Amino acid sequence: MDLSQIFESLYKYLYDAGVYTKSVVAGYVGKSIDAAAYKRITGDDYVAQTN
Repeated sequence: MDLSQIFESLYKYLYDAGVYTKSVVAGYVGKSIDAAAYKRITGDDYVAQTN
């Protein structure tokens, strides 16, 4: 298990427990997880926010 998988597992646990929202998880995309991990955690496709 590599570091990104550990973070994904942690974020999945916290998301399922209601501690993290989709918005919080999205904040980690590109840092400690990728868009595919976001989808595995939340069930939704990741859409980058543009301002």
